[in-house]
Amino acid sequence: MNKFTLLLAGAFALVGDLQAAGLEISQYREGKLLTCVPVVDRKFELSFIHSVSLTPVKDYYRLDETASGELTINQTSEVFLAHGQGLPSLVNEPDATSFKRKSGAFILEMDRNIGQLIVRTDRRFKNRLHTGNKHINLNQWPDSGLLIFPVSNCQP
Repeated sequence: MNKFTLLLAGAFALVGDLQAAGLEISQYREGKLLTCVPVVDRKFELSFIHSVSLTPVKDYYRLDETASGELTINQTSEVFLAHGQGLPSLVNEPDATSFKRKSGAFILEMDRNIGQLIVRTDRRFKNRLHTGNKHINLNQWPDSGLLIFPVSNCQP
């Protein structure tokens, strides 16, 4: 491989990195953009402390691409330790593919398309977004509703 080919390959790799899929986080009511977070392997998680059971919950998501090239959010599972109001408790939950208990945790696997992902934050419940090795504290902004929206070109 000659130097020009190697340089060209590096340039294309850089352009690919600049076109990273990600999540724009904005204040829901005001529409103010707060940040954009590149998503590793098009997968991310949201974690929080459940307000009733006061136990940790983790929701798993992936970004899917439509036939027209738009990105959408799909929830793939929810993992929690105790049942509480608002948490799934039945095998026939909407969009569920399985419901099991493993190592003390309840795991609801699903295939749920999310229209708009709105997260109500509250400092008491330690709202976090995780992707790859990156952990975003969603409570760094005032408690409110955050709109989390997929984008194909994330500019942090």
